[in-house]
Amino acid sequence: MMQQHTLKVDRASGRPGGLARQFPVATAGRPGQRAVRRPTPLLHVAQVERQVIGEPIENQLAQPQRVPELQSATVEAPQTLCEIWSRNADRYGSLMAVRDPHQEGSPELTFRQLYDTMQDFAAGLHQLGVVKHDKVALFSENSSHWLVADGAIMACGAAGVVRGATAPPEELLYIAQHSGAVGLVVQDGAALGKLVAAGQAHERAQEPNPLRALRFVVLLWGEADPAHAAELACPVLSYSAVLRSGEAARGAGGFTPAAVSPQDLATLVYTSGTTGHPKGVMLSHANLTYQVNNLSHFLAVQPGDRVLSLLPPWHIYERTCSYFVLGSGGHQVYTNIRRLRDDLTVFPPDHFVCVPLVLDTLHSRVRQRLAAGPAHRAAIASALLAVGAAYVRARRVATGLSVQHALPVAEGGLVGLARRWAAVLGAALLTALLTPLHWLARKLVYGKIREALGVRKTVVSGGGSLASHLDDFYETLGLPVLNGWGLTETSPVLACRRAEPSGQNVRGSVGVPTPGTQLRVVDPETLEPLPEGRQGLVLARGPGVMAGYFRDEAATAKAFRAGDGWFDTGDLGWVAPSGVPGSSCSGHLVLTGRAKDTIVLSSGKNVEPQPIEDAVAASSLIKHVVLVGQDKRELGALVWPDEDALAAAPEASLTAEELEARMTEEVSSLNSARPDYHVFEHVAHVAVVRTPLSVEDGTLTRTMKPRRPEIMKRHATAAEALLARLRG
Repeated sequence: MMQQHTLKVDRASGRPGGLARQFPVATAGRPGQRAVRRPTPLLHVAQVERQVIGEPIENQLAQPQRVPELQSATVEAPQTLCEIWSRNADRYGSLMAVRDPHQEGSPELTFRQLYDTMQDFAAGLHQLGVVKHDKVALFSENSSHWLVADGAIMACGAAGVVRGATAPPEELLYIAQHSGAVGLVVQDGAALGKLVAAGQAHERAQEPNPLRALRFVVLLWGEADPAHAAELACPVLSYSAVLRSGEAARGAGGFTPAAVSPQDLATLVYTSGTTGHPKGVMLSHANLTYQVNNLSHFLAVQPGDRVLSLLPPWHIYERTCSYFVLGSGGHQVYTNIRRLRDDLTVFPPDHFVCVPLVLDTLHSRVRQRLAAGPAHRAAIASALLAVGAAYVRARRVATGLSVQHALPVAEGGLVGLARRWAAVLGAALLTALLTPLHWLARKLVYGKIREALGVRKTVVSGGGSLASHLDDFYETLGLPVLNGWGLTETSPVLACRRAEPSGQNVRGSVGVPTPGTQLRVVDPETLEPLPEGRQGLVLARGPGVMAGYFRDEAATAKAFRAGDGWFDTGDLGWVAPSGVPGSSCSGHLVLTGRAKDTIVLSSGKNVEPQPIEDAVAASSLIKHVVLVGQDKRELGALVWPDEDALAAAPEASLTAEELEARMTEEVSSLNSARPDYHVFEHVAHVAVVRTPLSVEDGTLTRTMKPRRPEIMKRHATAAEALLARLRG
């Protein structure tokens, strides 16, 4: 009988394996399922020494905050998100919580002011009729006002239904209708105007307008347009008006925060689905506070540490990290992609949370600046960076931290053992030879580059695969990058690399599970557990896993098809086995791809191929299309023409290059015409394949649908050439 492998974390050592002391706590189960008692780990507290790198004395904005002396008494971990803000107001009071330098008025709030503002806004929402268990749509981009509105909605006992204001209006209308939102908090008048126009289009088509069900609308920025109020037949208020109303209500004793329990719904996060409509992920306060209470296992945030907030707040990765940072007394500064370069200098962060695309952009800028300098300096710097990359790769092998050497060698016995130790000894020798050059490069090049990047302590990367050349680059600079993994459905962090203790930041892996989370690698077809080192489908179970999809029992059942609370992540991977000579990677998870067809771009955006492929297949010239672009910035498409239709069309006389251009035009036109089209779903390049697909060679299913895995094998040359053309 095959031994079951379930990955856990020993809380005493911080390493995978072993039995951990567990403390039972009730958590919400899925609909129709009895609540289960799941373990809640002890809060892990880590300490790191604060350091400032290359900070201008005259730059007052960049100076770290003076942190008041804190009591060392044990603080009980919060059980709801609401508890974080009240606790922080008492514990960190006058310490700066958030700074929003690029918004009107450049808002700044201490922890006490943040809590009081949330309470005022909550009282204002209560005056508008928001009560416990209501749902309020929150369609906005990242800002301090978003954070206030989010906390206020929860203080009313309601759940925020979150999405970005730049999403297609049709998608936002669907989310508002599907969630049953009683009110709308929206970015500004421009965003509301687009929704109003889309709602009017519904009515002209004699379809229901979801905006008619709203009791109120609040603009986070700017003043309300009376025309919008007249059109919607409900109050349209500004952020400041709601605050004034709430402040008056609190002053008169007219508001008491709702009694919120860990099992209560905290938020609905809509994520892309294969049916064309997004699915609402139900996350409870217990799901999210589990993350807040345990992310210190991976990242140590001290009171007063500064973090730049770049990603959209409706992305659960950014949102959970924000809760964790602020819950630890950290100081959050809001930035955006246009201001990031300057803000890394003006507000140098202790920690930086981002997606791989941002790290790639920073890496490219460094290369461009080096190339723009004097030729001899550029050559020396490039050579030293190459030496550094060779050094860190060799050091990983020598110290047992290379995932490429984490599996047993193919040859068994003494031959295999000799090969492995020869590789380790060779790497150790190379490390020794390169050490003097690496030391010199740190003095001449690496330190200056790291200072220019601005990040003082740690980078946390998530939302997509981290390319190996980026791992090499940042490790060369001595800047730890903690690569994490998870899904919206898991709140999200399932596993992450650790900076401390030494040997836990295994490049090429996504680290070890979050304490209390279990991971299991199974056969994708049978769902039977696989042994360590074997690739399979990764399942997850733990306090961060969602209750289910809102009003979608079929999708929920599919996600938990493995039974016993195991969630199907859709990711393929393997766990580094123990007992491999020369390897210290035991227990670390290595991801290898997606079991389902979702394409994750390097920006962290998820693209479901099916709606795009279905739209493109409407062309009379195209018989089959398969999208590619995993871990790239943009999408590409393998296109199989309908040979009969093509022979009868004017395009029959086109050259190969002209046909490719014509197909690119056709794909782009049909794709962009979809009602739920997003800009990041643009298909940048097309490769025309003339070898037909068939059921016989396995590239088509019996129902004549393309089989993506088999196509990628049989047409690997075309697929690889297309991927090489896409921006990485």
